[in-house]
Amino acid sequence: MNKLLTLGFLLILSQNLKASDICSRSSQDLRIFLDQTHSRISFKNDGGLFNQGVCWWHNRMQRSSAYLVSYRPQLPPPTRPELLKILLSLRNMDSVVVIPGYEDFLTFSHDYKKEIQEVLDGWQKFDGFFNFQWIRGISGQSALPAGDMLARMRDVYTFYKYTPAPMWIMAQIKGLTSHSFLVLRMQEIANGYEMELIDSNHPQDTRKLAYYEGDTFLRVEGEDYTFVPYVGFQNDYKKIAKALQLRCGEKSLQLDLSNLQEGQIEL
Repeated sequence: MNKLLTLGFLLILSQNLKASDICSRSSQDLRIFLDQTHSRISFKNDGGLFNQGVCWWHNRMQRSSAYLVSYRPQLPPPTRPELLKILLSLRNMDSVVVIPGYEDFLTFSHDYKKEIQEVLDGWQKFDGFFNFQWIRGISGQSALPAGDMLARMRDVYTFYKYTPAPMWIMAQIKGLTSHSFLVLRMQEIANGYEMELIDSNHPQDTRKLAYYEGDTFLRVEGEDYTFVPYVGFQNDYKKIAKALQLRCGEKSLQLDLSNLQEGQIEL
């Protein structure tokens, strides 16, 4: 009995130490963490309605996993019920979760791609049919007059300064097409801005783009399509902050939402 108690105590202590990493990380820590391949989802944007992908929700799952997951590689892999609970918690962003049997999200998402894709597909359907988010995917503009584009980029940069990392943006492409990115970094340069992005179509890469005054749209390096950015799903951070506070208490206050503003796409 004493040995069992000791083992239980050590396990709880180990969990608390791991959780403290989650509780104390800043936005800068998250940027550095997400720079690393092992933090990323292993598979690219796929599936979805009419097989057009689930990029919006792929990005949101990537972000929630960065904030809300701790790992216990020394434990057995999750059972089916445990796996479903983990994935639904990451979708709902309502609690810190432990992934047993794994040490990073890259390997975990590789082994459970099918199950994660099913959750992403269901998430898209729910938002599309019940929250009417599909309308947002066809209602933006893919190019703006130069002055309007400058104003939009200044607006996006203001959002970026007061949003924890990474910030979600919709990329409105010509026609009925939209994509999305997570903005890891954005900085002012001479006559414009530079951005570093996580792209669900290239999930292990950090992609770059540059905007200069006079441009009427954005283009990611190496891509042919062009777009206008729209900030969205800022309210996800309210869910994440609440989940962290439930687990971490006052230690979660480093996630500063005091100047957080709603974007153009919200639930």
